[in-house]
Amino acid sequence: MKKISMVIVAISAMISLSGCHEDPTYVDSYFQRQSVIEELSNELKGQYSSIFIPVIYNASQKQMDYKSLWKGEVTENGQPIIHYTFGGYENRTVTLQQVPISWISFVIKDTKLAEAVKLLPDYDISIPYSFASSDEETGEASKMGKIIYSDSKVSVTLNYGGKQHLVLFNFKCPSQFVFDADKRPISPGRMRV
Repeated sequence: MKKISMVIVAISAMISLSGCHEDPTYVDSYFQRQSVIEELSNELKGQYSSIFIPVIYNASQKQMDYKSLWKGEVTENGQPIIHYTFGGYENRTVTLQQVPISWISFVIKDTKLAEAVKLLPDYDISIPYSFASSDEETGEASKMGKIIYSDSKVSVTLNYGGKQHLVLFNFKCPSQFVFDADKRPISPGRMRV
């Protein structure tokens, strides 16, 4: 009888412990796997071109004519073309080539600073990218993914008002490109900066 009562005590202890403790849930996200990140990054690696349609407003919120401001390559219709490069697994950045930072001068209210920014040359801007599931709610190993672009900071030295100034520009890339990893090759699509 003593043995039976000990077994009953042990079973009731296990039941009470299992009632208080929840097992951790394991989420197998396809886009967190090292092999997948490496494969997709290396597949994206390369040079791309895209029509670049910037929307530029001046300090008075008047939209500017981007075609008259663009100095680079254009299509037959006069639309700007931007070239960009995706790095592979070792360098997960997308580099936009020859971005006219001088366009920012149209939104700067400080006239001396705006004049100095107008004189800036075009810059290559490198934006880090990563992968994530586009369906995070399911917790399954879904192959619907997205490319997420992080902010990029570009620092330049300007001379205005008789002094040297270090100015930090923060470029945001709010767009996310959604793709199906089963459909290859994936294409990075358009980006807005």
